[in-house]
Amino acid sequence: MAATITLSDHTYRLLSEQAEKTRRSLNDLAEEALEQYLLPPHPYVEKARNTSGWRAVIKDTRIPVSIIVGYLQTGETPESLANVVIPHVSLAAIYDALSYYHDHKKEIEAEIAENDEMASPRYLREKLGEEGFKRITGQLK
Repeated sequence: MAATITLSDHTYRLLSEQAEKTRRSLNDLAEEALEQYLLPPHPYVEKARNTSGWRAVIKDTRIPVSIIVGYLQTGETPESLANVVIPHVSLAAIYDALSYYHDHKKEIEAEIAENDEMASPRYLREKLGEEGFKRITGQLK
């Protein structure tokens, strides 16, 4: 459902300036700001920019929340992640990442879908076309 809200000139100007600085859309910035205000805080999670855009990661790491969720989907537990798989990440950070996932399920599940095992071939096909894809993968004879 799309809705329209009215902003003061001052708030609109602040959003516009930030959008220009970060090269993001006004809608994305406004939505992110409202989510941060309306949803519970996540002390161990931050948004970080990478080549594919913004994603939620565990602070001071490059570990996306989607990776934590992926590990759990393969049978790991929060404890095994913190003690064995990624021991430099605290159990509290793992649980906060899971809390973030439940607060932003649509965002994280979209990220997981974008990064499935078929994401790279799909991306290459889009950029190179079918013939170019077959050429670089050795399928063109």
